[in-house]
Amino acid sequence: MWQNIIISCIIVACAFFLGRRIFRQLTGKQSGCSSGCKGCNDPAAGSDSCTKAKADFPKKTDG
Repeated sequence: MWQNIIISCIIVACAFFLGRRIFRQLTGKQSGCSSGCKGCNDPAAGSDSCTKAKADFPKKTDG
């Protein structure tokens, strides 16, 4: 019985996060300030972070 409850909770959590991801994708919402080059409602910060992000991408690894 308790195994069924645990599995049900896992399935509900997966469905919730999958639905949340699909909803955000459809509505175009991003997850906070660090998403993309938009910055935190500051156009100057967004352009600086975009420039820095492009300069660092792709990161080189040793080896």
